[in-house]
Amino acid sequence: MPNFPFTDNMENATRNLYEAIDKNIKHNQDGSLSVFWLSVIPVVLISDHEAVRIVNNKTNLKKPYLYKLIDFGTGLLTSKPDIWKVRRKLIEPFFATKKLKGFVKVMNEEVTSFTEQLNGEIGKPVNLESQIHYSTLNIILKVVTSLPLKDSFLVKKAAVEIINEKTEYVIKRGANPFYWFDWIFRFFQFGRTYFKNKEDGEKLLSYALHRRKQLSLSNEPEDQDLIHLLECKVDEKGVFDEFITMIGAGHDTVAVALRWILFNLGNHLDKQERVYQELVDLFPDDTPVDDLDRINQCQYLEQFIKESLRLNPSVHGTAKVLEEDVTIRDKKLLKGSYVWTIISSTHRDPSVYPDPDKFDPERWTPENASKIPQGAFIPFGYGPRSCIGSRYAMAKLKIYTIQIVRKFSLKSTRKTESIPVKFEVTLKPVLPLEIILTPRNGNNNQS
Repeated sequence: MPNFPFTDNMENATRNLYEAIDKNIKHNQDGSLSVFWLSVIPVVLISDHEAVRIVNNKTNLKKPYLYKLIDFGTGLLTSKPDIWKVRRKLIEPFFATKKLKGFVKVMNEEVTSFTEQLNGEIGKPVNLESQIHYSTLNIILKVVTSLPLKDSFLVKKAAVEIINEKTEYVIKRGANPFYWFDWIFRFFQFGRTYFKNKEDGEKLLSYALHRRKQLSLSNEPEDQDLIHLLECKVDEKGVFDEFITMIGAGHDTVAVALRWILFNLGNHLDKQERVYQELVDLFPDDTPVDDLDRINQCQYLEQFIKESLRLNPSVHGTAKVLEEDVTIRDKKLLKGSYVWTIISSTHRDPSVYPDPDKFDPERWTPENASKIPQGAFIPFGYGPRSCIGSRYAMAKLKIYTIQIVRKFSLKSTRKTESIPVKFEVTLKPVLPLEIILTPRNGNNNQS
């Protein structure tokens, strides 16, 4: 089996790791089980939907040690099972449908402002990466902390810098066991730079929590933000860890997904037109996009988004440490084994998705979607430790897409298949996802 080599080149590390895993998973003809050496650790790779269901069950909740390198402390993404169980139960009501219906109003306000800013980008190739990241971060900060947007500029700057550094450094650290230990990592210049920037950024994020305490906030349950919910049951360190986890996982994954959705719209103009015709019937002219029930009536839009998430998932894979022996296709995996679920490979299984590289939203009609087995579509993970905010993320992606497509037609400057990707914490394009925005003429009721 191929071994991922040590490297001093960051771009090579993130790019080579993606390619090595991809080649390794294809080494076995059935694509269900293979072994990959990440430095000194053998990692079992799975992609078959049956294996996904077996591994990601209610028993296997433990994350590998390498998740510690993401540096989210005891947050939901990286915490040990005992802490995770308590926090998950505490946070779940925050993402219930009733709360989500309130969130869409916050989302609509920010996305309306974001869409207006796009008027300055029309008629030329534009990479919306930074604009999208800051905009999605605006929403998560408002939802999690209730901080007014005017108070959050420095916080946003700190958050983006911390998250970018984490995603950039975690793969390089993971590839070299000497970098796993902080005291060794600090001997290297890039290690010292990482910890200095991390310390500065976390001071600003701590300031945000301090600033929030000075606000006069509603005590009504439906108006309470996530920090208020946590402060009642979790210590200060735990609140901070969940805060940084939510702004990291809650905006970076959505931002990457949205960039791919817009790029795919620009590569499939006939499908873009169909999305447009559907949404302007439900949201004509400048109708606010803040009614969750109406948003969810956009059936073809949801099909398009799901197909984009299938082919371009934000996360390449998730990892577990087996807490019991499991058997997959007559192969026994022992307790303590590291297992990675490779989402991008799961999503291209030809036995589930005929012509798997083809972009086809028709896979997601109610009739066709009912035939897709559990564990075969997992953009937000699978099992108990799947993403707690998946419905929140889908609502946000829909609102952005509705607002943008009803005001602009999109044309991509490259084909999707020509864009290589790199494996950081999220699965990111190596080249800019440039699109050309053209204002739609007349009102939104005309085709």
